[in-house]
Amino acid sequence: MLDRPTSTATFLSSLGFGDKPATLPSIFQAGDRIFDAAAEPSAIPGGTTMQLIAVVGALTIDYLARAIACSVVQEGVFPFVYQAPFGSYVQEVLDPGSGLHGFGPELVVIAPDWRDMVVSLPVDASARDVDAALASKVGLLQAMWGQLAGKDVKVIQHVLVPPAWRYRGVAERLAPASPANQIRRLNEMLLEAGRGLVTWVDMDALAREIGTRRFAPAKFHHAARLDHDPKFLPDYLPLFRSAWRSANARAKKVLVLDLDNTLWGGVIGDDGVEGIALGSESPAGEAFADWQRYVKALGERGVILAVCSKNDPAVAAAGFEHPHSVLRRSDFSAFECSWNDKVAGLRRIARDLNVGIDSFVFCDDNPAECNLVQRELPEVAVVCLGADPAAFVDLFDAGHWLDTDHYTREDLGRAAAYTARAAALAEQAEATDFAGYLAGLGMKGSLQRPREADIARVAQLELKTNQFNVTTRRHSEAAIRGFLDRNDAIVLAFRLADRFGDHGLTSTLVAFHEGDTVRIDSWLMSCRIFSRSAEQFMMHGLIAIAAELGAKRLLGEYLPTPKNGVVEDLYPRLGFASAEGSFFIRDIGGPIDNLVTYVTDSPV
Repeated sequence: MLDRPTSTATFLSSLGFGDKPATLPSIFQAGDRIFDAAAEPSAIPGGTTMQLIAVVGALTIDYLARAIACSVVQEGVFPFVYQAPFGSYVQEVLDPGSGLHGFGPELVVIAPDWRDMVVSLPVDASARDVDAALASKVGLLQAMWGQLAGKDVKVIQHVLVPPAWRYRGVAERLAPASPANQIRRLNEMLLEAGRGLVTWVDMDALAREIGTRRFAPAKFHHAARLDHDPKFLPDYLPLFRSAWRSANARAKKVLVLDLDNTLWGGVIGDDGVEGIALGSESPAGEAFADWQRYVKALGERGVILAVCSKNDPAVAAAGFEHPHSVLRRSDFSAFECSWNDKVAGLRRIARDLNVGIDSFVFCDDNPAECNLVQRELPEVAVVCLGADPAAFVDLFDAGHWLDTDHYTREDLGRAAAYTARAAALAEQAEATDFAGYLAGLGMKGSLQRPREADIARVAQLELKTNQFNVTTRRHSEAAIRGFLDRNDAIVLAFRLADRFGDHGLTSTLVAFHEGDTVRIDSWLMSCRIFSRSAEQFMMHGLIAIAAELGAKRLLGEYLPTPKNGVVEDLYPRLGFASAEGSFFIRDIGGPIDNLVTYVTDSPV
């Protein structure tokens, strides 16, 4: 019998790896402890977040299930894991009476194998013939995803690893029907077909980094039906954790960096701008410049960049004036420089950006600073860079901290939007009249049915927004498309721009016309436009739509979570009265004096 731990943190820590890196034996040992604990639920402390996870695959999945369980525990969640019978992954998903559906998973991990996917074709078959032959494979997996999506089950799937066989060398690369090319093409087709439905574990990239022959020797397939050498399971953990975070609306999006010996060599306060190592004059300087290029590229791809450093702000900013500095002060949406501890600094950055601190990745060269943050802020991912700048990029990249399945326009403009928000907040801090400040922002908004190009972003907001989110119902891209096809559904996308910049598509609302009532099912908004009267603007628009439909009232619902307290009073502020249970009601023809907005209606 397991002893009942005193706390969730103690319990989860007892199942993990401690301070040591994961090894194959430690993964199997921890996996066994997790499965033993799952068999005695009474030993799990109350309040522990849990998740039902099913693992299905074409080959042996026992080892994989243990690695997945360990990954989820590392994320602070206890998993109950169902393993499908060997090789039955298609039947388990498609048969409503299977053990998988009886288990009732919240998330399903699918691990197919390339051997089931290659189609027998002549070597000289055309690319068109290959696509036509692979369409049935795509259709099968789409049917599986659809079956799971219909039950609101999240899906994580492995990207297929092509075989390493070369046959006659370069000629195979030019033949669309070669097995390796078939799998590469099938991966492309699946990634496109799975947009909004599937989160991917990029096994193909992992195999390439290791070397496909080393990663997946045939002897493991023939001896035990394993799709790769289990000794690489420690490399799988960060890859799966990243996919799990994305699937569960826990993705990291803020990269916070120290400065001295992190973005340049030396101490800016002691060495001065001329004395820091940065650029081609030394090997270390070149390495720091490469690291800065990598960080800048992350910012260009939608990662929010911030600084947290023990420094004088003016002296610290001078480092970005170095002639070889790739990064500039303007690349950072938050710049926290003081002589206070970094835990307090990270908390201030979270407050200033209005994002959850659990979305942070913190990088520092100093092990003592890293240990402090790990101890005091366990929800922050910490990367201790060490002393060799030439290793920084590979060390950080191997953690898969910021992986995403696809980019949206708003992703690529996120850093600029947060920089614009910071500029607006700086002006707000000096304002004495808040209404005058809002009026002076020159905000222009549009509220409309999402266009085709908007759907991925709408689903992204639905799946990832936690704070301004009245019900935290998670509608997938497929669900959004389904709503758009329904006559009784109202789907709205809100865009905002102001004189500091374009914030993009930052709010979505899903409602249903039910008799004489329009019921708001989901309403959420990006944290970067909180408290700007955008919600009043959107309510004006919804009232107008409801009136055109002949509705007499609006019905809103607030379902509290640990993170959405910011909207606890949203409906009362918008003129709704409490109704039964979690609902609030407002007449369409009621007064709108409380719906003052400083957003003007204009295409953005």
